Amino acid sequence: MVSTYLSYSLVNRDMKAALNRVGSDNLVQRQTQYFEDNIGKVNSVEEFLDDYQLYSFAMKAYGLEEMTYAKAFMKKVLESDLSDDKSFANQLTDERYKTFAQAFQFSPAEADAQSKVQETAFLKQYDGALAAQSDALKTESNFYSAAIDNVTSVSGIVNNSRMRDYVLSAFGIDGTYYTKDHLTKVLTSDVSDPNSYVKQLVAKGSKDAVAFYKMAEAFNFNADGSLSAATAQTAAQKDATISLYVEEEQTYVTDFYRQREQAYYEQKMATVTKVSDITSDSRLFNYVKAAFELDSTVTASKFAEIVKSDTSQSGNFAEVNGGAAWVNVADAFNFASDGTVAAGSAQNTAQLALTTNRYSTRYDDADESKKTALTDLYIAKMAKVEKVDDILKDSSLMLLLQRTIGFEAGEFSKDELTKALTSDFTDPASYANRSRDDRLVQLSRMFNFDAEGKSSAPLQAHDTLTATTIAKQYVINEIRFLEGDERTAAKDKATAEAAKYQEKIQSIDSVAALLKDREILDVVIKGFGLDAEAATDDFLKQIFTSDLADPKSFVFEQKDNRWAEMVASFNFDSEGKLARAGGTGIQQRGEVMETVNKYLRQTLEETEGESNQAVRLALYFQRAAPNITDAYGMIADDALMEVFRVTFGYSSDFSSMDVDMQAKVIKDKLNLADLQDPKKLERLLQRFTAMYDIENTSYAGSALTVLTGGGGAGVSADLLISLAQLKA
Repeated sequence: MVSTYLSYSLVNRDMKAALNRVGSDNLVQRQTQYFEDNIGKVNSVEEFLDDYQLYSFAMKAYGLEEMTYAKAFMKKVLESDLSDDKSFANQLTDERYKTFAQAFQFSPAEADAQSKVQETAFLKQYDGALAAQSDALKTESNFYSAAIDNVTSVSGIVNNSRMRDYVLSAFGIDGTYYTKDHLTKVLTSDVSDPNSYVKQLVAKGSKDAVAFYKMAEAFNFNADGSLSAATAQTAAQKDATISLYVEEEQTYVTDFYRQREQAYYEQKMATVTKVSDITSDSRLFNYVKAAFELDSTVTASKFAEIVKSDTSQSGNFAEVNGGAAWVNVADAFNFASDGTVAAGSAQNTAQLALTTNRYSTRYDDADESKKTALTDLYIAKMAKVEKVDDILKDSSLMLLLQRTIGFEAGEFSKDELTKALTSDFTDPASYANRSRDDRLVQLSRMFNFDAEGKSSAPLQAHDTLTATTIAKQYVINEIRFLEGDERTAAKDKATAEAAKYQEKIQSIDSVAALLKDREILDVVIKGFGLDAEAATDDFLKQIFTSDLADPKSFVFEQKDNRWAEMVASFNFDSEGKLARAGGTGIQQRGEVMETVNKYLRQTLEETEGESNQAVRLALYFQRAAPNITDAYGMIADDALMEVFRVTFGYSSDFSSMDVDMQAKVIKDKLNLADLQDPKKLERLLQRFTAMYDIENTSYAGSALTVLTGGGGAGVSADLLISLAQLKA
């Protein structure tokens, strides 16, 4: 008879080959294939429990085969809300039930038209669009400023699309409805002639007539299109046109606007000789009011009284009526009591710098408040969105959508926007992707609507449940066997790292992005109970680029099946891109793989147990050991305790001892942390198998029989080899 030690060693020497042998059995193959083919078709607990072949396969995989009959009990387990500590599964002391409930989730993922991560990215893009707007305004205005000085006839504007669009935009005109001939007639009109083309437009009350009249005033062309002055526009006309363009095109005041207003202020202040030079120039006066936060109650006359105040004298106008704030305004200018410049200039270098610095800080306060109000409204409304129409019918949501994505009102029809928002961005054949319009593709990625236009769960590298499970297991694994302050510190650190993973994994959209964030990936690796320190970047790249459909690919060559299960847990396709292929109804791809692997392992243990129960015990202990957290956990498992008892030579009465005494003996004899070390665990199981054979060998002969080599049972050659190897 082959010894337990050798029987166990033959199996454990190449566990993958042993599992493959089990998996190649015809019956096992059929059962496994049935499970893989049908688990994705299950939509309810009832369907699952009613399909005995599926249900029994799963129960055996998770070591609950003896409870297969208890469908009512298992229904309560599967319907448990695992986020609720008081739920049925969480209240059970046997962790197998909670593990089972985690593996088969019947509660649908929470629908969210736009997740927090998507919302944050959307609003960040909105801010980026506003910042880009400033750069675009500057680019176009610099072009116009240089180009207009080189225009020699009206055709230089009319026939240059970039110039033409700039001018039309500056005066708020949609050029779609007007011909070049019409624009030429406007620009060459004599605004002093009541019979001119533009005057007739005004007289008839034509659309955009007032805007066209102002445009004609802003240029210097003769009736034949030639210049009536040295340039098409004077410096003042050009500056005014650029100002109109900036104000027309910017959503909120931009940094380019600030730069222009500052340059204008500094230039004009050098020429100011009296207060009215400021108050009569709206740009100067608005600049000062913004810089010093003066509201609409500060009229031109009141401002004059403020800056004429002699702040060296108590009871002056600024002090009495506005306190320190108005005194600061008065001190920022050099005006005498009659409103003229007292000495030097209206502002010295320090005063000018103070004013421009204050303006730079406060010029956009009002618009920032408007923007904040709009984004707050967006967030509040998006929280209530349940279908596409909730967005398309809401003007404020659509406004932010247009500004962020970059399209004009009416540019896309409602039907086109609906098709884009309900497109699956992972499907190359979806409407958004076939449109080849990046803006429509962005819409499909930024929101979560199904084909019917209803809110759905966001597609992420790890769905919410998987991420939560990994995060919890990571914390458990990081604090295992630690005690006291060390445990508390480790738990706080691990909890923070797990939370960071749960947040960041939502924005990971490819294998490449995942591999770049080793900090997050390490949480996943350790969450699966694998050694992150031993996993090199090159190794991780190889497993994540493995073909999960090819059993010969690199990831399946690893001795530990958990590497393949980990890779399969991510929703990535064969190209490493985010895809919906990872989900299979009540189980994700990785969970299906894990269930099958567990089933094969259980089957292997049962098969080995048919010829030698001790081998089954050893294999079970090997599988369960990494999850043992304390001595009491061992005591609660008869199979684990049998291995411990035999290994350390205790009699069958050991289990009758006081539980606390048993725990003390376990702690004295066994460092539970060693069970995490495969080599130390293997050494322990070698000792168990050898000790088991010793305990179960029958000694029928006497000393004389042994000495004379007489018949009868003795220590087998296999057992002697086992003992010799243990001493080596």
